Amino acid sequence: MSGGHDDHGGHGDQSPFIQHHYDDAQHQFDSGKFGIWLFLAQEVLFFSALFVAYVLYRVHHGEIYSYAHKWLDVKYGAINTAVLIFSSLTAAWAVRAAQKNQKGLLIACLAVTCACAFGFLTIKYIEYSHKVHEHILFGRYFDPCVSPGGEELLTKKNLCPGSKGSVVWDEGSAKPTEGCFEASKLDLDTRLAGVQADCEVTLVKVDETGKELGPASPASVTNRCPDELLAILNGEHDTAAGTGKELVKEAAPKFPCWRPAYQPAVCPDLTTPEQRTHGAGGKPQVGILVEFGDHEEREDIKVKAKCKDATAPKPLDALAVSHETQSEHLGQAAIHPAHVVTTHEEHEIESLGPPPEHTSMFLTIYFAMTGLHGIHVFVGIVVFIWLLIRAIKGQFTPDYFGPIDFAALYWHIVDLIWIFLFPLLYLIH
Repeated sequence: MSGGHDDHGGHGDQSPFIQHHYDDAQHQFDSGKFGIWLFLAQEVLFFSALFVAYVLYRVHHGEIYSYAHKWLDVKYGAINTAVLIFSSLTAAWAVRAAQKNQKGLLIACLAVTCACAFGFLTIKYIEYSHKVHEHILFGRYFDPCVSPGGEELLTKKNLCPGSKGSVVWDEGSAKPTEGCFEASKLDLDTRLAGVQADCEVTLVKVDETGKELGPASPASVTNRCPDELLAILNGEHDTAAGTGKELVKEAAPKFPCWRPAYQPAVCPDLTTPEQRTHGAGGKPQVGILVEFGDHEEREDIKVKAKCKDATAPKPLDALAVSHETQSEHLGQAAIHPAHVVTTHEEHEIESLGPPPEHTSMFLTIYFAMTGLHGIHVFVGIVVFIWLLIRAIKGQFTPDYFGPIDFAALYWHIVDLIWIFLFPLLYLIH
């Protein structure tokens, strides 16, 4: 071509990356800007469908958000929020550096933006790996080993490290074949909070097919694990600290120890919703959970338990007890009134209990939204690395900085979406 044009683009003394089918650099920049805004608009619509799903489940199943969000680490979420906000600053600064032809500053800003994006994904990997390890996943893979409060839970697969349940789960029928006990048939003392089970708990070795090979070591588990939930209900913990962990530490359980555990998703709750609401009748079921005090997996161990049938607790007969015993009970009633659970303790009790029905949907929404966002962060890393290579080659000038501006706009939308995700997922109550 003659004049100021060549076969590969360019307009006179302008950047060779100004394509010949545009009138000038401004025309190319405006066209690109319009295109990136159309792309970002469809990105917003793309994420909007997930936000609608979030809102619908939040309105109809608010309890699963109150419970399951406690599995998320607010510290990691806050650090990631700060990292992305800072990376938005460096991305915008990179645009300004390109406009002013400050090559060194441009390279530095792009490098820092890439580093922040890598840092975000690293923290996300730490969060995801913990959830995979504890089976806190989506859909049918939701089988949590621990509650948000750190209490070991009964699980279907019974493969949690550091604990072993009595339940044997049949994947075909999706029901437990053994290991669940009807709570009404256990030896309960209605004067005490929680399940007071009188059970003989033993450990046996099994092969890969589940065939019993003989007693394990130790064969009998006689120690009872301290119960944080009972500590809160009985007011025996440090209210300022907020949990029953202080009581557990003081009790210093001797491992292995066992306790009854209630998990309706594993041992079906035979009560109807009406019975659960009104507290009448019903047959909730519990399983026996053995804790070992370590973090090892025990696929070759099976928990067996024999629990005594219920016996009605003997009422306190004032005429049949000694004066000292009667005075002791009366004195306790006078000195230790019934413990009133505070709002903070209610939250702790909730976090120690089993997950409510449909809790897996929170994790489904969480992984869908944060996973899709993570993919966008990875795409941003690829784009910024490409821009960094071009910046090192000196391909950006004051009349050609469009790609950096467009990438920065994309990055701002990615950051903005996370700014919504952080409070909606991590801080919701």
